[in-house]
Amino acid sequence: MDAKSFISNKHAAAVESLVVIEAEYRAKKEAAQAEIDLAKKWLDELGGEKISAPEVSKPASNTWVSNRDLTPTGRES
Repeated sequence: MDAKSFISNKHAAAVESLVVIEAEYRAKKEAAQAEIDLAKKWLDELGGEKISAPEVSKPASNTWVSNRDLTPTGRES
């Protein structure tokens, strides 16, 4: 197998893995949204206070911590 075929196979496998992850995420997100909607409906029927679901976003990459930052010498600098 040449390098181009190898890399193409790796790329195809990664894309397939991403599609599976996105499908699982979408299903979980829809289920959670359905639970939120149902809870809101119940609260409305009970006359409870209005609540809103927080917007979920990905954390910024600049908040990541590296192993270097966790070492005593890394924290000093």
